[in-house]
Amino acid sequence: MSSPKSSHHKADSKMEQDSNRKAWILQPSGLNFVWGGDSRYWVIPKEPRCLPIHFDLTDKPNFGLTDTKSLKLIHLIVGFRMPAELKMVSWLEVTGCFEKIEPAKTYRIGFKISFKTDATGWDEAPLFMSAKIGKKGKTVWKRIKSVNQNFGKLIDGSEPINIPDESDGQFEISVSPASLNQDTMLQFGLYEVWTGRWKTGLLIHEAFVHEV
Repeated sequence: MSSPKSSHHKADSKMEQDSNRKAWILQPSGLNFVWGGDSRYWVIPKEPRCLPIHFDLTDKPNFGLTDTKSLKLIHLIVGFRMPAELKMVSWLEVTGCFEKIEPAKTYRIGFKISFKTDATGWDEAPLFMSAKIGKKGKTVWKRIKSVNQNFGKLIDGSEPINIPDESDGQFEISVSPASLNQDTMLQFGLYEVWTGRWKTGLLIHEAFVHEV
């Protein structure tokens, strides 16, 4: 007998290292979403989708290829990432974890987000991020005021942004030099669980962790 489907989404993919950005990236499927298992509330992409791109090279150089028929139309299949889409929740809780931390180092945490043009409920909702080292570590909180202050601009078709932004200040957490051989998993999250207001239209593209 199969177990009942969970109302929540549990992370099911690993981090990816981005050497250009010197960061570790967690795609939406690698994050935990409260109510993420119910499509009425969240739509979580499982894997990159493929987009066909067509190039007509009839009048272009053949790049050393002799089969001109193969040059007439080249189809490329390009994978692209889909964000997690918030349909509606009153309890926003998105969390992740990062295991590759080292004692005596500092790590910067953030999310890349955007909003649909019909997003609602964010102009006054207090958005926070949290982080801690290990299960017994002290939780550090940071208010992300930039979303409230710039909400009108963010829903006007703008490109994804990183939060916290420059006006918020960076969100960093340091690992104790004495934490060798201890529980040093970095746990972090994005929250709005205090107002009870319904929120819609948030798109979460990724979470990221930089070593400072």
